[in-house]
Amino acid sequence: MQADELSNELWRERGILENLLYKFTTQRLLVTNGESRWLGRCTSEIESLKNQLSTTQLTVDVLSSSLAQLWGMTSEGSPTLRELVAGAPADGPWAGILQDHHAAIVNLAEEIRTVSEENARFLKAANISLQEAGQQTGPAVTYTAAGSATPTSGAAIIDRQG
Repeated sequence: MQADELSNELWRERGILENLLYKFTTQRLLVTNGESRWLGRCTSEIESLKNQLSTTQLTVDVLSSSLAQLWGMTSEGSPTLRELVAGAPADGPWAGILQDHHAAIVNLAEEIRTVSEENARFLKAANISLQEAGQQTGPAVTYTAAGSATPTSGAAIIDRQG
């Protein structure tokens, strides 16, 4: 039945959203702990999950349109989950099932939005800190043969004795 297929695809979407939330949370932990080594990998995994989500959402749209037709609903384009809930047969379980999916997806999307906004602030602050640190560096210091420090204003040649 088409409602089963849609429900299965919505479960898949929820799983991707949970993984996306996990990756955004991981990204925040990496940034706040200064673990920039893994930041590129985490960001790449987030982009991969976003691509998977887009594909899944397209499938959900197709299945939603098909199900709306089966249930005799008239709609421009693909109906929303709320519209499907409203148009679901009253004598079956689908209104409740689709409502549960909708509530879970909305909650996950809100959590993802919150964490990703926090990450953007942390990343911006980290970038500003790096820029400020780079501006605060003074001239390079080298050491004489006697061991005293002398600032250098250009390139230096290091001579190894012995």
